Amino acid sequence: MKNDSDSQSEKKRKHPTILLIITSVWGLFYLLAFIMENFIYITENYNPFDLENSILKLAFVIFLLGYYMSWKNERIAGIVFIFWWGIMWCGGLFIFEHDEWGGVALGFPLFILGILFIVSCYRKRVRSNTFNNVNKSERPIP
Repeated sequence: MKNDSDSQSEKKRKHPTILLIITSVWGLFYLLAFIMENFIYITENYNPFDLENSILKLAFVIFLLGYYMSWKNERIAGIVFIFWWGIMWCGGLFIFEHDEWGGVALGFPLFILGILFIVSCYRKRVRSNTFNNVNKSERPIP
C-alpha cells in the first residue's frame, strides 16, 4: 500500500518534466533559427510567399501547436511532432531547394521527443489502470 505522500506526488506530477524541458530548449533553438532564416538572411531573391517559405512557416505553426499540446495532452503532442517531421521529410524530398535535408536532420530529435511523448502517455495510462485495479481489489466487500 502506498503512502499518502506518494500518491500526492504522483498527482502533482501530471506532465513529464524532462520531456517538457527538452522540448522547450529545442523550441527556443527552432525559434532562433526561424527568426534568423526569415529576418536576418534575407537576400535580394527572397520571396516570403513562395512554396518553400510557406511550407516552412506552416511547419513552424504546427510545431507551436504541438508545443502547446505537450502541456495539455501528451499523446496529441507526440502525433503532432511526428506529423511535423513528416512535413520536413516531404519538403526535403520534393520542395526545399536551399536547405534540403537540414530540416530532417535537425528535426530528428523532435521526432524522438514525439515518440517519447506517446510512450509516456501510454505508460501513464497503464499505470493508472493498474493503480485503479489495485484499489478496487483492496476495498472491503460490504
